[in-house]
Amino acid sequence: MKKLFSAFLFFCSLVSISQEVKPKETTIELYGFVRYEAFWDTYKGLNAANEQFFVLPLYAGVDANGEHINQTPTYNFSSMATRFGIRINGPEIFKAKTSGNIETDFAGDLGNNPAMFRVRQANVVFSWPESSLLVGQTWHPFWSGKVFPTVGGLNTGCPFQPFNRSPQLRFDYKPNPKFILSAAMVSEFQYKSYGFTKIDAMNPKSMAIDKSECFTRNAGIPELIANIETNNGGFTLGAGTSLKYIKPTLYTVGTESKKYVSDDLVQSLSFMGYTQYVKNMFTIRAKAVLGQNMTHLTIPGGYGVNSVDQATGAMTYTPYNTLTSFVNAVYGKKYQVGLFAGYLKNMGTTDALYNFGTSADPATITPGMVPNVASIYRVAPHFAINVSKVRMVFEYELTSAAYGSGKIDLADGLYSSSTDVTNHRGQLMLMYSF
Repeated sequence: MKKLFSAFLFFCSLVSISQEVKPKETTIELYGFVRYEAFWDTYKGLNAANEQFFVLPLYAGVDANGEHINQTPTYNFSSMATRFGIRINGPEIFKAKTSGNIETDFAGDLGNNPAMFRVRQANVVFSWPESSLLVGQTWHPFWSGKVFPTVGGLNTGCPFQPFNRSPQLRFDYKPNPKFILSAAMVSEFQYKSYGFTKIDAMNPKSMAIDKSECFTRNAGIPELIANIETNNGGFTLGAGTSLKYIKPTLYTVGTESKKYVSDDLVQSLSFMGYTQYVKNMFTIRAKAVLGQNMTHLTIPGGYGVNSVDQATGAMTYTPYNTLTSFVNAVYGKKYQVGLFAGYLKNMGTTDALYNFGTSADPATITPGMVPNVASIYRVAPHFAINVSKVRMVFEYELTSAAYGSGKIDLADGLYSSSTDVTNHRGQLMLMYSF
């Protein structure tokens, strides 16, 4: 860590020297903030960054007395979301203005090593009068630019708001200042899809599932995204669509434990729409996403095995469909009040699931991020104080999830009943910007 930080300071000093030589060629702006969070939870959840990034309460069953195992008070104090970045404005190249952005924090591998130094954004932008080309890592196009929730928590409305930064190529066309058309090819890096790390359809209990960027890379096709946005005064309206492929395994295992190359892919389509209205000190925004297998966007779901070839073990797949939405309203400047409300619904699989069990006791294989969640909702009011470079937020966040229980319906991957779990989070966030 010390070596990385020293290298970063050395790089900044070199840039400063180059600025002195050619002050008109390149300008550098440092930015960032120190961020501290203290929070208290009542139910342990699916989370990242030492529970700082809370997604939803995680049902882990009940004990011998019928009490929920994960229903326990917990807290944490953390500053790992502190970040800093560099904005670079460079010389004209190919008749385009050039700029770059490098941004980092200490949230690292959010699941395994959250205190590790990591790259959040690293990109170069070529800007012409009516278009621009971004090359590098930045927010996923389904993040929707500047239309995202204002809340106190690090989760920024996730899982109701797509959350993902990925390497990409994105072209924006702006025939006028009020209208933007975008097309992008996106890969995966820190936010990943699920697939098989151990495969044997003849022995399903031995199969293992994990997430990796390799499942989309092995498909040979990046995620393809098209967006449209219009702005008029304080009103913004946008929409987008995504086509994604993943290859869950490179081979399958058939009879006599023979291996066979697999060419089967999971195809996923997703759509989004969003709007925002800003007037004086009041902002209201809303967004809805209907999509398939959106785990790389930190949205629960995934896919299931649809069929199995008994000779080769070859499998076909069907994606889960998920609807997620939110409304967020904020009023004030120095003293600010806000409310976030989100709802997510598991709409089930597109096609029927393959039964690895019996008719009396069906069993399925469904890689993904808690695909057994039936629905989630969140209500989160906050109060903030903004003074100069300091922002302090007090927020109460209620997140409730219904987990499928009972017998699974093979027709759509949903369950006959559900178990409700709820987390109450109280948190304080203090941020000093520079």
